[in-house]
Amino acid sequence: MSMDISRETEDRLAAEARRLGISVDALLTRLMGARAEQTSRAGSRPALPVWHLGSVGALHRRDIYDDAH
Repeated sequence: MSMDISRETEDRLAAEARRLGISVDALLTRLMGARAEQTSRAGSRPALPVWHLGSVGALHRRDIYDDAH
């Protein structure tokens, strides 16, 4: 497989791989694995908190806040 990347990006990847003492392939595998882990952790959390309150029924603002009339 080949990819078109800029010379600057190629140099940065090679330098980082050398710094870590691993191949560029291993570095890319590590980076993709870390990204996949972050994505799976973020996807497992709900966007908003979930409150399991039992069968409360429909709530109105006046039921939650005391500033509504």
